[in-house]
Amino acid sequence: MVPEQRRQQIVTALGTRGMVRADDLASQLGVSLETIRRDLNELERRGELTRVYGGATRAPKQSESWDRRSTSHVAAKRAIARYAVRLLQPNRNVFFDVGTTVYEAAKALPGDWVGTILTTNGHVAQHLSDHPGVRVQLAPGSVRDEELSVSGPEAERMFEKGYVDVAFVGADGIHPQAGLTGCHEGEAVVRRLVIARSFEKYVLADSSKLGRVSEFRVSELASITAVITDSEVTKDVLDALVARGLRVHVAPPVAVDQPV
Repeated sequence: MVPEQRRQQIVTALGTRGMVRADDLASQLGVSLETIRRDLNELERRGELTRVYGGATRAPKQSESWDRRSTSHVAAKRAIARYAVRLLQPNRNVFFDVGTTVYEAAKALPGDWVGTILTTNGHVAQHLSDHPGVRVQLAPGSVRDEELSVSGPEAERMFEKGYVDVAFVGADGIHPQAGLTGCHEGEAVVRRLVIARSFEKYVLADSSKLGRVSEFRVSELASITAVITDSEVTKDVLDALVARGLRVHVAPPVAVDQPV
């Protein structure tokens, strides 16, 4: 097999699994570990992957706009949101993370729910600011462009002070080996801290995020209460996550035009 054919197989494997190990590739492709390392170095130089200890992950994607992401996988996100808010008891402290799926959960919050919302998501804070019976606390810190996401030392200090009953956490990737990962370092740090300070932590992620690996590690799967995803999740990805001890709740589908 010529080098380019081998490198294409590596890229294909990354597209399927999100993360590859150098020793596994050497065994599967019948070449030395040193050859695989050279291949990974070349593919990283081209921007087709990111080297990590022992292997490689997909190259991080350029950030999509909030408007574009909020209009993609809409039915899946609404199904996840409806399922998630039904888990909430009244008079709880609930954390709403950044991201469009978590924002859908805020929009699905019942009008008669009472409690406290802690959030790093400016869209969530704005939407729930006039919700009767809800106290909203937006974390202080640096705000990232149209995402209106808040991170930084000030936000971290806010979540170091106490505990959260329930956390609705976003994710850019959930992988059987890599765990929960994110695209933005500052947000990953806050997310990691919130998970550590929450009694129940649910990752709200549509099926396109499952099996993927993003740039910054947030936590291992064992730190998560459960992942809530949509019915489009594939059996192989679902089985791989469950085999690692992760609880996965599959939300029943809803129509896109069905009101929240």
